[in-house]
Amino acid sequence: MPWFIRMVSLLSQQDRDRFLSVCRQSCEFICTPVGLALTLSISALLVTGCSGSSSSTEVVNSPSLTESGLIDIDELDIIADDGVADVMSEVASEVVVDEIEETSVVDTSDEVPVVVSPSDAGGDTISDSSTDSFNESTIASDPGPATVVPDPLVQNSTSVIFDVTVPAYMSDALQVNLLWGDQEITAGWVGDEFWSVTDDLPTDTERQLIATFSDRNGEITLGSFETAFRTGSNSSESFQITADQFDTDRCDSDGDGVSNLDELIAGTDAFNPPRLLLFSETRDFRHDSTEVALQAIEELAASVGIQSDRANDSAGIFTDENLAGYAAVVWVMTSGDVLNDDEQLVFENYIRAGGGYAGIHAASFTEYEWPWYGRLMGAYFERHPEIQSATQIVEDGTHPSTVHLGSSWTRVDEWYDYRSNPRTQVNVLLSLDENTYSGGGMGPDHPSAWYHDFEGGRSWYTGGGHTEASYAEPDFRAHLLGGIRYAAGRDGQGNL
Repeated sequence: MPWFIRMVSLLSQQDRDRFLSVCRQSCEFICTPVGLALTLSISALLVTGCSGSSSSTEVVNSPSLTESGLIDIDELDIIADDGVADVMSEVASEVVVDEIEETSVVDTSDEVPVVVSPSDAGGDTISDSSTDSFNESTIASDPGPATVVPDPLVQNSTSVIFDVTVPAYMSDALQVNLLWGDQEITAGWVGDEFWSVTDDLPTDTERQLIATFSDRNGEITLGSFETAFRTGSNSSESFQITADQFDTDRCDSDGDGVSNLDELIAGTDAFNPPRLLLFSETRDFRHDSTEVALQAIEELAASVGIQSDRANDSAGIFTDENLAGYAAVVWVMTSGDVLNDDEQLVFENYIRAGGGYAGIHAASFTEYEWPWYGRLMGAYFERHPEIQSATQIVEDGTHPSTVHLGSSWTRVDEWYDYRSNPRTQVNVLLSLDENTYSGGGMGPDHPSAWYHDFEGGRSWYTGGGHTEASYAEPDFRAHLLGGIRYAAGRDGQGNL
C-alpha cells in the first residue's frame, strides 16, 4: 500500500501520533458494517485519484474529496466524534492532490491539457528530468530544406495539338517528327495526308520548331518546315502545318536536281520504283466517277512509292515490251470489249510471266466474250439495285486490302450481283449481307471482293467504287491501296 505510507509520511509528528491512535481506536469501528462501508468508500476514492493520474489523454480536474460528494464530512463526524473522520478526510485530500500534482502535466491555458502517466516515465513518479525528456520528445525533428511543390491551381503547361498536312499519302515507311527546342515529338497518321499529335509544353515559352517529313523510317528526308513557336497562356491550343509549308526542293539525296518527293521514292528503291498502268478504256457505259477514281489511285500509289501511267485506250499500250515495265495493270471501271485478239494474248502472257491485275467495280462489266479474262477477274457482272447502304462481312481480315477493317463494313455504293459465284475459284475477302439492303439477288452467299493467284500472276477485284464519294472514304481508299499493293507484288511493309 504505497499510498498509505506516503500519506502517513506527510503528517507532522503530533498528527502522526494522533493518527495512529485514531487508527487503533478505529479498528473496532471498522469491524462494524458502517465502518466497513466507510473504509471501502475511502479506498475507492483513493484508487480513482491514482488511476485518473495515469491516463495520458484525459484532462485532470481535481476537486476536493468533500466537493466530489463521495464522502459526506457530516457523516464522518457522526461516526467518529473524536475527529477521526476529519483527519482521514484531510489526509486523503492531501494525498490525492499531491498524487495528481506529481503525476500530471496540466496546461492551465485554454488549450486542452495533456496528462502523462508515470508509467511513461518508467516509474511511479515523474522527476524533473523525466519531464524535460518528455518535452524534448514532443518537439518535431527538423525536416530539412522545404521541397518546392508546384501550386496545382497555377497553370504551368499548355496542351498543344499539332495538326500536320504532308505532301504525300500514308505508307508504312513514312514518318512525321517534330522538334521543339530539345523536345522530340512524333506525330501519328490520321488518314490520307493528315498527321496529328498532342503534347504538354511549358506555358508562355518560345522555342524553335522543326517539322520533318521523312521516308524509310527517317532515313530519307522528303521535306522540312522550321519556325519559331511560342506557347500561349491557355490550357490548350492548336498549331497547324500545311503541305505547302514543307520545303521539298532542297531534299535531293542523289543530287540529280529532282527532289526526293518528286522522284516518288517513298518506301521504295529510288533507282527502280515499280510502276502501274491505269487502264480505263470503255466501249460501253462510262462512269462519271472514273476521273476521280484515277486521281485517287495515282495518289495512293505515290504514297507507297509506285509510279503510275494512264491509258484510256489500249492501242500501242498492250504490247509485250510495254507491259513488261509494269508491276500491275489496274482496270479502272472498264466496260465492253476493249482488247483485240492480239492484245488479249499479250495480256495473258504478261500475267503468266508474273504480272498483276487489279479490277475495280465495272471491270467485271468487261470482255464477256473472253473466258480467260472471266477466270482471271473472277465473275462477270449481272445486275444491280439502286445505290444504297449495305453491310459487307469481312471474311478475311489479314489481307492488305481488309486488314484495317473490323468484322463488318457498312457503306453506301452500287452493289453488283454476278452471273456466277466465284467462291470456288478465288479467296473471298468480303461478302454482302443481303438482309441489310434491298434488291440483292445472289442469296446468302454473295461475294463482293476477292483475290487469287492465277497462272503465275496475281489478281484482285472489288465490286465497290461506283460513286465519287467512295474515293474520299478513308476505309475505301485503304481498301484500294491494299489491293493495288497486292497486285503489284508488294508485301505489308511496302517491299517488292
